[in-house]
Amino acid sequence: AVVSTQSTGTYLSILKFCDNKVTISRVPISLSRSTSSVYPQSLDMLSTSHNLLISVVLVLLTVIGCEPTTDADLSNTTISLYSSECAALRDEAREIRREGYLAGDKAELVREEAYKMMEEAYKMKVGVLETRIELETSMVETLALMRGQATATSLYIQEIRSTLGELDVKISQLEDKIDTKITELEDKVDTGSENLTREIAQVRQTASIIKNRQRTWLSEVRLISLYKVTGGINEHSASHYSDLIVDGQFTHDRHTESSMRTYSHTANDARDNKLWIELGGVFKIHKIQILNLRHCCQERLIGAHIYADDRLLGSVVEAKGAYEFFTNEDDPTYASRITLHQPLAKYTHILELQVWGSGPYSTDDMF
Repeated sequence: AVVSTQSTGTYLSILKFCDNKVTISRVPISLSRSTSSVYPQSLDMLSTSHNLLISVVLVLLTVIGCEPTTDADLSNTTISLYSSECAALRDEAREIRREGYLAGDKAELVREEAYKMMEEAYKMKVGVLETRIELETSMVETLALMRGQATATSLYIQEIRSTLGELDVKISQLEDKIDTKITELEDKVDTGSENLTREIAQVRQTASIIKNRQRTWLSEVRLISLYKVTGGINEHSASHYSDLIVDGQFTHDRHTESSMRTYSHTANDARDNKLWIELGGVFKIHKIQILNLRHCCQERLIGAHIYADDRLLGSVVEAKGAYEFFTNEDDPTYASRITLHQPLAKYTHILELQVWGSGPYSTDDMF
């Protein structure tokens, strides 16, 4: 490298060897004023040395067979071996230009897409505007219809208010009439209540008198089974019917069978033989008396039960001529039928079945 000064300026000459080629480059440089003033002779010497060096180098290159690359004016032109780099740069420039073309094509495609999107956006905008126009038209029509309906409704409400006013007047008149009627009815009710109270007192007094008379009459205990309707299961086909137990005939001159034909007798000794009396009403039962046969077979009645309706009053547990079954006064017994039931397989025969009691009573007059 050599620094030289020319009329056109100060240069730095650089000699390079590469790939059998020599390159001499001259690069312009700037020196400070102090440097130029202090070393003017040195710079001239450098310039002379520069030219001499170039001449020597060219002679040497010719001797060794190298072909330097020079321009027409060797003193002002730089011998350059950068052709390969320039070609690479040229190729790179071509590549960049080609990519620029491609980018231009892409930009054109993007521009066309943008145009299409703008067209679609315009169509959408037009559609939106048309829809908005339709909606506004529909809203205007709806508002007109609603305004008409509101007008009709307002008229209807005015009619209703007018009708309500008339009804208020009529209701007021009716209220006055009702108040008048209520006052009259209250007066009548007060008067009628006094009369009704007196009548109720009289009815209660009469009912008390009647009830006292009933108690007096009903309290008489008497024979209530005489000549009442009777019935039985498995009755005898001859003359020993069930009616004989209520005929009142149970005393005789002699204790012989021929003198005692007034007893009832079943046809056989089947199980569940029964005799019953229908009293004809609800009576308060005080006592039941059974008169057994006298001439024989009194033990056949053992096991029989006596019922007042469905209530068991007692059972026969021994053989004898007469049996009495009393009710409890603290737990009165009311009945309309008396039944003698023999569940065992025995003949059933008795002289008389007597029921003593008072009544008859109605279902709401039992005491």
